[in-house]
Amino acid sequence: MSRLASLQSTPSRRSSPSPSPSPAQSPMRPTETTHHRMLKMVLAEVCNVLSTWDDIVTHDGLKAGKSCIDEATEMDNILLNPEGPERALVGPHLERLMEARESLQGVLAKLERLLVKLNGLADQADRLFFEACKTQKYDFVLSDPLWLSWTFEDFGKLPWGLSTANFSVNSLSQLVSVHNRHLVEMDGLAATLMNPSTKFEDARSAIERWRDLGRGGERWETAREWEEVTQLELAGPNPKMEQDTPKRCGKR
Repeated sequence: MSRLASLQSTPSRRSSPSPSPSPAQSPMRPTETTHHRMLKMVLAEVCNVLSTWDDIVTHDGLKAGKSCIDEATEMDNILLNPEGPERALVGPHLERLMEARESLQGVLAKLERLLVKLNGLADQADRLFFEACKTQKYDFVLSDPLWLSWTFEDFGKLPWGLSTANFSVNSLSQLVSVHNRHLVEMDGLAATLMNPSTKFEDARSAIERWRDLGRGGERWETAREWEEVTQLELAGPNPKMEQDTPKRCGKR
């Protein structure tokens, strides 16, 4: 074979490179329907209710409860002193005590309104579920995940568990139940704090219990679990809802 022929038969090293394999794509998320968007708005409002509830209990309620104790204690200390021109006036403390009690009653009224709103949101989710049952296929509401893994039924109807996370997550109806029980206990604590015959030790125990319920207990744990897994389902550390989703109002 001639040298020229051998050169012609040798494969060129400058041949075009083979295309690099494309990166693996994540599974396609389901196309969002009107039901998806409406449920997202409901979930966003539920998150707002839970966050506002936290703020009212841990800030407004705790402040008002402490003021009830402080002003009542100041009045008791003043009355222990003998009467005379040098004894401090009780009137200003009594006025502030009345204001603190009114504030605490206002806190309970705000929580009551939030509970009514939460119950309405749970009912709205139920209506969306039953509407989807009428207008969509069986798989859409009972089998197919809306976003990550939960079905439409999981979000609004029944309790479920996540073995991988080792905790149970409550449905919207169960969120209503735990908030109702939470408000009942808060009512009892507020009654203790506002009762003029309550002893200091009992009042202190009540305000400590109020503080603990603001950052722990059944209601707090249930709300945090629900928020965590809902955010996971919506694929983000903070649920980025639709741009027209109602934002949390600063004014309560």
